[in-house]
Amino acid sequence: MRLPADLRASALAPLALDGPRLRALPASAAHARHLQACLDGAPGYFLATEGTLPGPDAAERLLSDAEADAQRLLFLLAPRAGGAPVGLLDLQLEYPEPDTAQIVLLLFRERCQGQGYGRETTAALEAALAARGVRALRLSVVDENTGAHAFWERVGFAAVGRLERGVTVYEKVL
Repeated sequence: MRLPADLRASALAPLALDGPRLRALPASAAHARHLQACLDGAPGYFLATEGTLPGPDAAERLLSDAEADAQRLLFLLAPRAGGAPVGLLDLQLEYPEPDTAQIVLLLFRERCQGQGYGRETTAALEAALAARGVRALRLSVVDENTGAHAFWERVGFAAVGRLERGVTVYEKVL
């Protein structure tokens, strides 16, 4: 199965994140419907972290936030074999320090979770960032997202801090 036409036309990414089964495609406004489908496909995440489902404009807001910052990269994660994207990666480069990157969001549709895509994407991201001289990768997880805490610890991230509002900061030295 081939990628949908609007995904095949994507520009080359400034950061190559392709893994064995997934391709990371730079997201733009032309991909809003695919981003929205990924967000809508993970209702449990939004109910646990925000107490509500993503709104119909969630993808547009995500794109707007990412496009407003040159150091922020937004990717759709699509199967190499073709078909609709299974998730997304929102990444902030040089944050909170020049030699550090932050995962803003790594999200997979619920039907695609538990298949190793998170581990695969994280490994590809770590390799790409290390090749660019990034020293560490960080992310934050709210207390209510218990599955995310377990996942990030399984892939080698360690808790390095807490924020006032019930958020654990994780980091992995690359």
